[in-house]
Amino acid sequence: MTPERSADTHPLDRYRDPSDAARVRELAAELAAHFGGELRRMRRANGYSNATWVGDGIAVRIAHTPVDMAREGALVRALPREVGHPEILGEGTTEGHGWIVTKEVRGQNLHEAWPTLTPAEQQQSIRQLWTRAHIAHEASPSLRTYVASHGGFVPATLGDATAAAGRAAVALGLSSAQQSRLHEIIEGCFRTAPFVEQCVNHGDLALMNALWDGEVIALLDFEFAVLGPVELDLCRLVCEARVSEEGQHEDSEAGAAALEIAARHMDPIHGRALIHGAAALDQLRDLDIWLAHDSAEERVEDWRPSRLLTDLLDAEGGYLAPLLR
Repeated sequence: MTPERSADTHPLDRYRDPSDAARVRELAAELAAHFGGELRRMRRANGYSNATWVGDGIAVRIAHTPVDMAREGALVRALPREVGHPEILGEGTTEGHGWIVTKEVRGQNLHEAWPTLTPAEQQQSIRQLWTRAHIAHEASPSLRTYVASHGGFVPATLGDATAAAGRAAVALGLSSAQQSRLHEIIEGCFRTAPFVEQCVNHGDLALMNALWDGEVIALLDFEFAVLGPVELDLCRLVCEARVSEEGQHEDSEAGAAALEIAARHMDPIHGRALIHGAAALDQLRDLDIWLAHDSAEERVEDWRPSRLLTDLLDAEGGYLAPLLR
């Protein structure tokens, strides 16, 4: 069951055990003080898997669950400067909680800035977000030792992916035809992935993982970086640009830019199968997270990942339709 929330519970902690969330905040305060900051003067930043506070010249990011961030720290230090990731001041593990402290980069979270941007600025930001991610892609020969072939929304095995599909089928009451289509999409992705170039993907190429200050100035949070087809990052880019917060498809200059980027960088032979499969795996991961919330506020089929997943199973291919024709 979902723990009871107090009036001062942060929205990002609404589904977490209050005592666990409080302890993470205490640890973050200790880390902030160690690096010359004071947590009460810092603001809570976006992000679910980790808790992040920014201000006083630093950013403190600490994992809610036992996670070692040493691999991510090593990757970030090896990234080309042009990616724009903030400088790491320290990283480690306290009471099982991995953490990273970086210098603060002045700018606004792109997800928060997005509604205030003009259509032209939104298009510009999508192109710049991709440019920074693609710098990491091109540096893969020197970065690949720092990342695994699974993580984030990419399961370790086809069996794990099939199990996630099974959970979705039960939760959403998928028809036999939809279940067959979902398994076909997932299997197609796993089958074709070994035949294309493997690069270092950001793994969570979302608006909330970039900073905006008149342009995209930094790409953040490589915790889900994964070695695999470039379609892993492309599917997230298209979703971010073409799907609203409510899960509705939107035609826009930003969406058109994302589609153009995807069409240009997808593998000419296997790209359709890979981006379709990656998108399905992305929504399966989100659906698992939502199911764990145990929330009765909406019907399961009305949840954003539920709508997006079922759309991906239709004949057109949902928000990926222009790329699958």
